[in-house]
Amino acid sequence: MNAKKKKVLFVLGGGAVALVLAAVVFTLTFDINSYRPRIEAAVSGATGLEVRINGKMGLSLFPFGVSAKDIHVANRGDEIISLEDLKLGAEFIPLLNRQLKVTRCELVKPAVTIVRGSDGKYNFETKEQPGAAFNLSDFKLSNGTLVYLDKKTGEKTEWNDFNLAVEDLSIAGNVIKSASFKGSFDCREVLQKDFKIENLRAPVKAVKGIYHFDALTIGALVYFDKKAGEKTELKEFSLAIKDLSVVETSGRMIKNIAFTGSMDCKELRKGSLRIDNVKSPIKSEQGIITLTSLTMDIFGAKAEGDATADKSQVDAMYKINLKVSKLDLEKLEESFGLKKVIGGKGDLHTSLTMKERGSRKLMSGMDGTFSLRGDHLVIYTMDLDKVLSSYETSQEFNLVDLGAFFIAGPLSTFAIKGYRYWDVYNQTQGGRGAITQFISNWKIKDGVADATDCALATRHNRIALKGKLNLVSEQYDDVIVAILDDKGCAKFEQGVSGPFGSPRIGAVSAVQSLVGPIVDLFKKAERFIQGGKCEVFYNGSVRQPPK
Repeated sequence: MNAKKKKVLFVLGGGAVALVLAAVVFTLTFDINSYRPRIEAAVSGATGLEVRINGKMGLSLFPFGVSAKDIHVANRGDEIISLEDLKLGAEFIPLLNRQLKVTRCELVKPAVTIVRGSDGKYNFETKEQPGAAFNLSDFKLSNGTLVYLDKKTGEKTEWNDFNLAVEDLSIAGNVIKSASFKGSFDCREVLQKDFKIENLRAPVKAVKGIYHFDALTIGALVYFDKKAGEKTELKEFSLAIKDLSVVETSGRMIKNIAFTGSMDCKELRKGSLRIDNVKSPIKSEQGIITLTSLTMDIFGAKAEGDATADKSQVDAMYKINLKVSKLDLEKLEESFGLKKVIGGKGDLHTSLTMKERGSRKLMSGMDGTFSLRGDHLVIYTMDLDKVLSSYETSQEFNLVDLGAFFIAGPLSTFAIKGYRYWDVYNQTQGGRGAITQFISNWKIKDGVADATDCALATRHNRIALKGKLNLVSEQYDDVIVAILDDKGCAKFEQGVSGPFGSPRIGAVSAVQSLVGPIVDLFKKAERFIQGGKCEVFYNGSVRQPPK
C-alpha cells in the first residue's frame, strides 16, 4: 500500500473515531429533558392534539435514538392515547444541528381509545388535520390495547394485547388513506358485544392506502347468545383480503371499507350442530358483505349457496340461499341432539331473509321458504302402518306427536322444544317401518312459518299437517294433523295450539298425555257424519299409497 492510500485511510479512520467520540460526548452532556416543553409544543402543533410527556426522556448511543416514558395524547381534554414507553431511532448528524430526523419508532404498551360521537365525528379529529409527509424504516407496536366506541349506535369493540411490526412506512397526508408499508400484526383477543375473536394474526401490505391481508387467520371466533344460553364457535378461520380501501374516515366504519378476497373455516359448532369446511369468495362494498359460491360440509353432505349481510342502513338485513343434496337424516337428528328415529337421504332447500327492526327479535323479521324432502326412508322406532292399522291401536297413539316431529321436518327442532315425544315411541309396539315419500315445505313471513305442503306416506297410509308455527312467540297456531283417505279428506284428525313447551291438545295437556294413560283424542272427519261428503284436507304432492 502506497503512502498516499495510507494517509487517506488514516484520515477516514480518524474522522470516524472523532465522530464516535463526538457522539459519546454529546450523549453524555446533552440534557434532552430540558427540551421537553419544546418537543411537546412541536408535536402538539404538528398534530393538532394535546401531547404531554410525564416521564423521563433519554438518549441512547448504539443505536442512536431518543426515548420517553409515560406519554399522553388528548383532544379537547379527552385522552386518546396513553403510552408507557416511546423509542425513536434518529440520525445523529441532524441532531447536532438541533434537528430530529426519526428513522425508527417503537410504541410499548399503548392504550388507544377511539370514540365516534353522536354527531359522527371522531375524538381524534381536529380543525386542521396534519398533512405532513414522513417516512420510517421501522415501526413497531407491542402489547397494545384499543377501544372503539360508537356513541350513536352504542357499538363497542376492544382489541387486547395486539402487536404490529412494519417496514418502509411512508405516509403523505391522511394516515389511513395514504399509508404504504409491509409487515405483520397479531392480536390475542377482540371483543364486540356478544362476539369474541381469539388469536388473530396476518401479514399485511399497504400501497398508498390499499391494504392486502394474505391470509388473516383466527384461532377461534365465538358468539354468545346470552338469552338462549347458546354458543356458536368458528375454529381455524382464514380470511385472505386484497385491495382493501377505506373510502371515508367519517360515518360508520363498515360502510367505508371495501375489499375482495376469500374465506375458509375448518369447523363451525353450535351445540350439537357441526359444519365443516366452510369456503367462499367474499366481497365488501358500501356496507354490504357478500359470500358467493358458498360451500360447506353439513349433515354428511355438501351444501352450496350464497349469503349477504347488508349493513348499509341502520337496520341490517341478512340473506341466505342454501341447497343441501342427499343429506343424511341420521346426522341431521344427531346435530340437533335428537335420538336416531329416521334413516335415509333427503334434500334441503332454504331461502331466507332476516331484517333487524330496532330492538325487536331478529326472528320477527324473517321471511322466505324452508323445505325438506326425501323418499324411501326408514323408521327405526316403530312400524307406522302397524300402529295406524286399527282404530283401537290409534287410541294409544298421539297423532300430533307424529305430525309435529316427522312432518315439521326442518322446523321440528323449534316445534318440539320441551315436548317429550320420545315417550310416545316407548308406548308403541316398536318394530321397524318405512316412509315411501316425505315432504315438508314452509313459507315464512315475519317469523311465522305456514305449512304449504307437509305430508308423508307409508306403504299403506298417508298423513298430512297444516297450520302455522309462530317462531317469534314460540307457539303452535291451529296446527292440525290428519290421516287421509284416497281423496285427501281427513279420516281422523287432531289439533294442537299454544306454546311449544306446553302445547294444548284438545282439553288434555300434551305433556300429561305422554306420561300417563292416553285417551281417545281423535276426532272423526266430517265426511263420516255428513253421509260421505268431505272437505279436502290435503291436495299436495304426496301421493296416496295403493291399497
